[in-house]
Amino acid sequence: MNTSTSLRTSPRLTTVDRLATLIHEKFDVALDVIDPDAPFASYALDSLTVAELMFAIDDEFHVVVPDEAAHTVTTLRGLAELLDGLLATRAAA
Repeated sequence: MNTSTSLRTSPRLTTVDRLATLIHEKFDVALDVIDPDAPFASYALDSLTVAELMFAIDDEFHVVVPDEAAHTVTTLRGLAELLDGLLATRAAA
């Protein structure tokens, strides 16, 4: 079993933690430099890379992130809040 995958899916981790781990694994950004309130650009993630991140989130969290989120959400915390809302909506359905 892939240990990092099991860490990302652990129910004890916050959405921010799971997203930070995903960014670390997918884009080789060191976990210790990831700040939930820093813009994605501070990790050298451009708009194309952020779009790729949105697709990875779709797969990882089994939700569809709206296309406009790649342009309007600029921080990990903002992305986590959006994702938490999507997950809550899915759970309520």
